[in-house]
Amino acid sequence: MALRLMFPRFATAAALALSLTGACSRSEATTQATRSTADPVRSLRLVQVQPRAMPKELVLTGTLVAHRQSDLAANASGRVLSTHVERGQTIEAGTVLARLDARAAKFSASAAKANSRVAKAQLELAKVECTRADKLLADGVISKAEYDKTTSQCTTTLSSAAAADATAALASVQAGDSVVKAPFSGIVGERFVEVGEYVQPSTRVASLYAIDPIRLSIAVPEADVGRIVDGQEVTFTVAALEGRTFDAKVKYISPALREGTRDLLVEAVADNPDHLLRPGMFATVHVGVGEQELPTVPASAVVRGEGRTRVWVVREGRATPHLVRLGPERDGVVAILSGISADDAVVAEPPADLVDGTRVE
Repeated sequence: MALRLMFPRFATAAALALSLTGACSRSEATTQATRSTADPVRSLRLVQVQPRAMPKELVLTGTLVAHRQSDLAANASGRVLSTHVERGQTIEAGTVLARLDARAAKFSASAAKANSRVAKAQLELAKVECTRADKLLADGVISKAEYDKTTSQCTTTLSSAAAADATAALASVQAGDSVVKAPFSGIVGERFVEVGEYVQPSTRVASLYAIDPIRLSIAVPEADVGRIVDGQEVTFTVAALEGRTFDAKVKYISPALREGTRDLLVEAVADNPDHLLRPGMFATVHVGVGEQELPTVPASAVVRGEGRTRVWVVREGRATPHLVRLGPERDGVVAILSGISADDAVVAEPPADLVDGTRVE
């Protein structure tokens, strides 16, 4: 009787256990499906970091400067009648920058020319007197003292005539300087005068820059001076043009180090036909000085942006971004100076939507 009463209870417990087991299995399956949907596996091409012989470089700093630069002065006095250039305008040599009121200079030039003509007439008369004095002295008509006085006047008149000619030439130049012209081709940096202003010979009228080619001024530490030679090829980058590399060639080397900083100023010259490079830009300069073995990855594996460079490293099946410091680049591969290890694998062509922690096959 007791056994018959216990059997239904045992059946009920077994049924409950089976029901709970089924519910747990369905829950685990649902969790795995949800996890699989939330954490998908992406199939990406991976490459191993490879050591290669890469160019050895000096990494230096530099500043871009104009090939030719000048603050153009008026070199004349007068009121500004007109201006003909604006900031950023590209002009050729001989272009008129400004015109000054030249009336006073022209009057001065006319007076100087008249004085010069008077002096020349007096010189001709003095020559005649000197010739007559020579004859009178030879005939014994005049004394030696009178002869000396006459010849002295001839010499003085000759000097006065030369001075009058010089004054007339100077006045003519000053009259011509009332038109201020560009001495070389370039780009106007700034115009300093406006119509109606009165300027002096030393007054700045405009600044002019010639930036094609452009110069790269490099500060070379004393320890590396021996590695820099005339004609050496260098490459450089600027922050304003991220991702672009420019070539230059060493052309001007200072003969002495600067005492305060113990470095040598070197200037390299770079072509700048599109005027993208501008004076004053800060540059990071790379100078090749041999070869060394460095870890490398394909250039396509490097992601550049926001002033940083990184690669996607895959460890334990998951991709994570690593900030890296790049070295030289050659033949489609780039050296990594820091940020990853030699036994890492990286994503060869990381997609734009790749996120930290993505599972990768």
